[in-house]
Amino acid sequence: MRMRPVAQQGGFTLIEVMLVIVIMAIMAGLIVMNVQGVEHRRILQAREVLLIDLQKIRLEAMDQGRILGLVALPATDVAPAGYQVVEYRRLQTNTASTVFMNDPNSTASRYQWQVAEDFSSQQLPEGSYLTIQMLDHGLNMDALKTQQNQTLPQLIWLGNGEVIPASLQLATQQQTIGEPIELNRLGLVVSNVS
Repeated sequence: MRMRPVAQQGGFTLIEVMLVIVIMAIMAGLIVMNVQGVEHRRILQAREVLLIDLQKIRLEAMDQGRILGLVALPATDVAPAGYQVVEYRRLQTNTASTVFMNDPNSTASRYQWQVAEDFSSQQLPEGSYLTIQMLDHGLNMDALKTQQNQTLPQLIWLGNGEVIPASLQLATQQQTIGEPIELNRLGLVVSNVS
């Protein structure tokens, strides 16, 4: 009697399938870690740009005698969070005399916070935002409000480069990024640990 050859079944063993699953899980983990690392690096780069902007604002305020402010912009449906530099300067239009007919000589009718054209608005990476916290809580900023009830910048540099001490922090919904950036009265960064 002749024996028939046993038919070979084509397929994978349980060990082979488990090995493929383990390799795929490791690869997926590496991809997720890499994507999170890229986002973290983008926010750290935005933090470095913020530090450069803070130095430039201080120098412009000190050297040119400009009154500058920093406004943190919240995220909207169409744009991510960011910040922009504004300047307290004379209005360029003749609307001041028509709007404030009661007191055309008032300081509020001639000066207003306006976007500083020589500073570009900065957008932060998606999902991140900037918080600004004043460190000198004894100051009353209401005295600086204009008659138009204009929104004040969260941080103001006087014409000599001085600033109200503040702490700036970049963050995401899950975590803060780096140590807070603290500014002293002279507008200098006193703590900056990445």
